[in-house]
Amino acid sequence: MKHILISGGPVHAFIDDVKIITNRFRGGLMADLATQFVKYSEQDMEEKDRIHITYLCSKDSKHPWNDEMIGGESTPYCTVVHHDGIDDYMEKVVKLSPHMDAVVLGAAVANLIPKNKIKGKFPSHNYKPGDTIPIDFTIAPRIIDEVKKANPKTLLFGYKLLSGVDYCELIRAAYGVLLESKAVTIFANDAMDLMMKYAVTKERGVQPIHNSQVHKWILNRMEENYYSTIISETDALNKEMLECKDYLVKLLCDNRSSFIETDEGYVFGSGAMSIDDSGERFVTTARGKKEMEEIAFVNRVDNDERKVYCATTKKATLNAPLFHYIFVNFPNIKQILHFHYQRADLPTLEYATPGTDMDSIRDETKSPSFNIKGHGCILSYDKNGNLIK
Repeated sequence: MKHILISGGPVHAFIDDVKIITNRFRGGLMADLATQFVKYSEQDMEEKDRIHITYLCSKDSKHPWNDEMIGGESTPYCTVVHHDGIDDYMEKVVKLSPHMDAVVLGAAVANLIPKNKIKGKFPSHNYKPGDTIPIDFTIAPRIIDEVKKANPKTLLFGYKLLSGVDYCELIRAAYGVLLESKAVTIFANDAMDLMMKYAVTKERGVQPIHNSQVHKWILNRMEENYYSTIISETDALNKEMLECKDYLVKLLCDNRSSFIETDEGYVFGSGAMSIDDSGERFVTTARGKKEMEEIAFVNRVDNDERKVYCATTKKATLNAPLFHYIFVNFPNIKQILHFHYQRADLPTLEYATPGTDMDSIRDETKSPSFNIKGHGCILSYDKNGNLIK
């Protein structure tokens, strides 16, 4: 059985021993998300595929199923855990995360908190109506940034809620949270339309999805298996490999205007060139590149073990297993370019996370050139530079 921690509802901060600062949300959507996972696990399936939810919320929040569930009470597929404010919430997230396959933080945390909590109860009897009470507030620490420190292997999902902002600002804010927290996905949404979510991913892809589809998105990400990189610094680079590198760098530079450069200095998009007719060996862009000249050499890809073997200290782009799949299955393809836009003249395949088996083994396509929904396009060329659709 797999385990997911979901947090929902308001997370309050204390002004004094009895007064709190919070927000207007009760966590209905996150409680519904937990309920969707429970319904999923109640279907006929193997035990290893079922999901157990640990739902973290305050006592006054909306709970999965109904409002009668109390802390500590559980069903076979859900346990409710209560917190008592921001400090307790953060402590429990860090404590629970190491035991989870995925963590979904959807609680509405009070990010404006009193800098110094008033000891005891505020002495209102010492003031009269209309008096100004100076209370210094500070920005609360972000618990999402601590999850991967507590459990580097867990899949982390978060939410970024803004209100009345334009689309670009919303996506930019969500992507900033993703980079700092190392999340798999941040679900961005505007308070004016809570049913519409934008799933923002590591490669700055954006997938518009309805709130009812969030649990399926998370399940799909949990089913993916990532490739790892094996570096062999002793492998010599021969003349043929270096010539392919020079050609690829020129190809990338010639198409530079089609790549996306972010405010963080990253270049989004990638490319590859086959070194020999086997398709096993190729040069490609390096991972996390900030310059078009950052190149990696791939000697082979083992799909059974999900390993990418590189002949340099540079890790290959996350697209390397997908490039390998195209080179091997379409022997006439010698060059591949990946851009973060989509073309109307190409078939569109479902999204999968780059660098995973679901993204790399694209058996459903009969064409080496295609779109990936919400991500971009893969353009494959023969040795003469002709696009092969």
